[in-house]
Amino acid sequence: MSSCELCGQEADSLKKVKIEGTILKTCESCASMGDEVGSSSSSKKRKKKKRKKKSSSKDVLVNGYGEKIKKARESKQLSIAEVAEDINEKESLLKKLEQEQLKPDKPLAKKISKKFDIKLYTNPEVADYSRNDDADSRKATMEDVADIN
Repeated sequence: MSSCELCGQEADSLKKVKIEGTILKTCESCASMGDEVGSSSSSKKRKKKKRKKKSSSKDVLVNGYGEKIKKARESKQLSIAEVAEDINEKESLLKKLEQEQLKPDKPLAKKISKKFDIKLYTNPEVADYSRNDDADSRKATMEDVADIN
């Protein structure tokens, strides 16, 4: 008889389950907290998720995104602190975005876009090709995502 790696309860049979990114051998009751690993249904789910990622749009960050955010914030007469509190982000993060020291990821850009009714990401495949300066095609670096003061 083995014990559940999550609750410690003795069990006749254990299931391999992925919970919060960790694979554990769990009892029947704890197995419901995650996704079973090794079954055909869970592998089908993983394959579907991979396909979705590959088919996602190739949106790129617009050039001048920092100035765009700053102008939108100032036009509503809001301080960085007020915006940070409203969208539940750090002031330092918003300052770095406005100074273009940091590129916003898509979830953050979506929050800001919704707050100010602006567009920070664009799809170059459907954009107007008469202007080449619409998109920032630079890659993010580790410094971009690290909160360095």
